[in-house]
Amino acid sequence: MSFNREDYKNVKISFEERRKKAVLEADEKRKQVAAKLPEMKKICDSLEETGPKIYAAALEGKDDYELRLQSIRQETEALLKRQKELLLSNGYPENYLDVIYRCPLCCDEGNINGKMCGCMRAELVKAGYESAGIAGLCGKMSFDTFDLSYYSGEDRANMELVFEKAKEYAESFSGIGSGSLLFFGGTGLGKTHLSVAVVKRVIERGYYCVYTTSDKLFSDLREERFRPADDKSPSKTEKYGECELLVIDDLGTELNGRDIVPFLYSLLNQRINSGASTVINTNLSHKELLAVYDERIVSRLFGEFLPYRFSGKDVRMQKLKLNQ
Repeated sequence: MSFNREDYKNVKISFEERRKKAVLEADEKRKQVAAKLPEMKKICDSLEETGPKIYAAALEGKDDYELRLQSIRQETEALLKRQKELLLSNGYPENYLDVIYRCPLCCDEGNINGKMCGCMRAELVKAGYESAGIAGLCGKMSFDTFDLSYYSGEDRANMELVFEKAKEYAESFSGIGSGSLLFFGGTGLGKTHLSVAVVKRVIERGYYCVYTTSDKLFSDLREERFRPADDKSPSKTEKYGECELLVIDDLGTELNGRDIVPFLYSLLNQRINSGASTVINTNLSHKELLAVYDERIVSRLFGEFLPYRFSGKDVRMQKLKLNQ
């Protein structure tokens, strides 16, 4: 797995802050209770000495170490029992002074015995949705929500195959060398839906993905082209080359993109040569793509990508009619 480095760093920082906050809140509660109950302060002070006592006994290494350790444990158990009695008798829950972590499994450290905890993985996936650009789409567009009932006859058979191939690609994705896909066909046939479903699942499996519309991609490429030499701001296009899976939605709908076509070719060529994967969807046919782009780009798309044709009747229009 190789989640986006920036996402990992940010999530790791948030876990550290979360853990510190939980400890500080517990310390504050101890201070408040100790101020009201003098006996509680003595108990808390004695419990804080437990660690140093065990450490000191280990360093001395005397023959009676096990007996001393047992005595320390018994003393600690008695202190904890008295602490709970005091809390309950004064109207507090018996665990009132415990550090309350958001995740009781990893205590907000993000890992358990060197393995990533499920809570951290969930946060990384959520961050991955955000940084990939599909946070607003993944709730409605997934493999589970792709409805094949809108297709019939030969179109149904074709789309069942496309669906299975897209799902298989997402489930078997393994980074470099996983190949690239080209979804093409008329509007409203589910190309965007399956593109989002693919990137969503690949993110969930721990890979660094970026989803973009062709219009946004061309805008970023154009901005990078005219970027002043002294501009030190972060590059908007670096992620398109770095990510393990790049998804470009609606290629061919961008406005005034001819000046950027060479840069698009360079990006695609870079990813193909490095073995990085790309999923592109377009409403344009092979012939229509040739009228818009350099022949080198079209030959790359149909030569290096696995092409899947989407067929059927416009699903969006079918849904509109059903809702009228």
